[in-house]
Amino acid sequence: MSFARGRHAATISTPRPHNDRREHLNELRAAVEARPGIGCGLVERRGVTWLDLGSPRRTFAIGCDFRDGAWWFVRSADGTAIAPADDITGAVKAIERELGGVGG
Repeated sequence: MSFARGRHAATISTPRPHNDRREHLNELRAAVEARPGIGCGLVERRGVTWLDLGSPRRTFAIGCDFRDGAWWFVRSADGTAIAPADDITGAVKAIERELGGVGG
C-alpha cells in the first residue's frame, strides 16, 4: 500500500469517454420508462449498446446507428430504421405501435 494514493485507488473505475450512441439510447430509455406498460434497459452485446424493450405481449431490441450523416434508432434484428435519434417522441410512438399499443 502506498501513502501517495488512496487505499482503494486501484478499484475506482475511470469515466467512460463521450459516446453519442449511448447518449441517444439513454435519452430514449428515459422517455420509454416514463410510459406505463413498457419495460426497458440498456445492455451491451459484443461491445455495442442496445436498448431492450418489452411488454406483456412482445419484446425487441433497439440500437442506434450513424447513417447518412445522422444518428438513427434501428431495430437490432434487421437494422430497419425506426426514427431519427433527435426525434424521441416519434421513436416512442413507433415503439408503442411495435409493442401492440401499450403506453397510453
